[in-house]
Amino acid sequence: MGQYYYVVNLDKKQFLHPHKFDEGLKLMEFGCSSEGTLTALALLLADGNGRGGGDAQSSDPLIGSWAGDRIVVAGDYADAGKYGIAGTLHEHAAEAYEDISERMLPIVRSS
Repeated sequence: MGQYYYVVNLDKKQFLHPHKFDEGLKLMEFGCSSEGTLTALALLLADGNGRGGGDAQSSDPLIGSWAGDRIVVAGDYADAGKYGIAGTLHEHAAEAYEDISERMLPIVRSS
């Protein structure tokens, strides 16, 4: 057993689900990977992609779309009542936010 996490964007009401990237949900299962959840997060946070060598070879509008937003790596054991919601952010995201993992997969794999 252990704590399971999603990467959650509070402003866009979107999240990344590590299982969709064939990774575990525990922090150190997806926190040490390549071409997975954290690569997707880096692409979402990138400001200025496509202007230099080593950038992602994609013009998908998702790249950079989280730059400047409030991002939380939300655990299912986190304190309830934060962020103006009744339960945990992990629960709330799964129920009410958009999982953009499937949309990010081809971008991650082509980068």
